[in-house]
Amino acid sequence: MRVIELRNYLLKDGTTGDFIRYFEEHFLFSQRDEGMHVLGQFEIIGEPSRFVWFRGFDSMEARLRGLSGFYGGPFWDTHRDRANSMMLEHHNVHLLRPLGPIAALTGGVSLEDRAGEPPGALSSDAGLVAVDFYRTQPGGVDRLLGLFEQRLRPALVERGHQVLGHFVAERATNDYPRLPVTQDPALLVVLSAYPDREHYARLRSRGSAADTDSPVLPEQTGPPVAADVSTVLLRPTARSLIRYHRTGPR
Repeated sequence: MRVIELRNYLLKDGTTGDFIRYFEEHFLFSQRDEGMHVLGQFEIIGEPSRFVWFRGFDSMEARLRGLSGFYGGPFWDTHRDRANSMMLEHHNVHLLRPLGPIAALTGGVSLEDRAGEPPGALSSDAGLVAVDFYRTQPGGVDRLLGLFEQRLRPALVERGHQVLGHFVAERATNDYPRLPVTQDPALLVVLSAYPDREHYARLRSRGSAADTDSPVLPEQTGPPVAADVSTVLLRPTARSLIRYHRTGPR
């Protein structure tokens, strides 16, 4: 997959559980039938009316075909009213280009592997996923990316962070304007996973912004690596493919 959407929805108060259940009941396999791949579904910790999900495409051409076929087809026409009735906002979307294998995000797991999980359920086995948004100065993303790949990522992995993948903006024209997207040329997005909140807090508390000879943690990294870093902490659903990948037998 060469194109990823990171979609962040604002839902009506009290509808998050119902929306996720409806989404997982109806919109996982139906989107794949159109060549679109739902990779992860999440609640945002501390923001109970938010729902985040990732959707992947083989190319921009496949994205146009998939979106046109799905949103112009009878399945969405049948189910859209119920879904839209629970949504307040759905335009917070980043269009991204993955810089690593999709299997690192999903652990090689498919929708069929998770289909036995109850729709809408959360599971402690899925751990937590942190999304770090690194925003650098205009024209600085290549340097930021080089520093991340050469210094920061190896240090994070060594310290125990499970780095799932990293992304930059997909710059090709959004040829499906019915769904607006953000294409921020100064943005690097990094996904990391943790078994639980305690492990996340412990690892994120290490490092020092004064340590200039080795990389430091995302939220503590200052210039010149990034001008600004923000983090969103996600709780995966039981059916989410993107999650903390535990070692050993499943």
